Amino acid sequence: MKRIIFAMAVTLALPALILCQTNGKNGGKKGSDEQAVRQAIGELAVALRNNDAEALDRLYADGYIFVGDTGAAMTKAERVSAFKSGNLKYESISHEVASIKLFGDTAMAIVHFTTKVAPGVKASDGKFVTTATYARMKGRWQIVAAQSSRVAGQ
Repeated sequence: MKRIIFAMAVTLALPALILCQTNGKNGGKKGSDEQAVRQAIGELAVALRNNDAEALDRLYADGYIFVGDTGAAMTKAERVSAFKSGNLKYESISHEVASIKLFGDTAMAIVHFTTKVAPGVKASDGKFVTTATYARMKGRWQIVAAQSSRVAGQ
């Protein structure tokens, strides 16, 4: 009788143990995906700080669209071209990731940026909150859309 009770207990507990192991693995993947998105955000900040049009061309997805604090939209080609021509150039830029939410191969990030544009550039500088959408494509995270809003009082 004790053997039967023990066998039933093991049989009932086994699915729970398997579920715990599966959740642990998914949690690890989620953590590594979040870290990969953080890395992509960091690479973007470095590329913007260095006015590196080639790096931006790799980091922006082909359908990338950026909406600035004035409401004006720029495509990937327009934004990369602005960096290549010098019409858009940062003197300094810093960032802080506020949050990242993962949805499979898509991530939504909220990032606080503080920027200073180079002299003569017709763009806003100051403090911004950017909502950015990233997608995992061909094994890496790329930014597909972003919208920046000026922080109130800036």
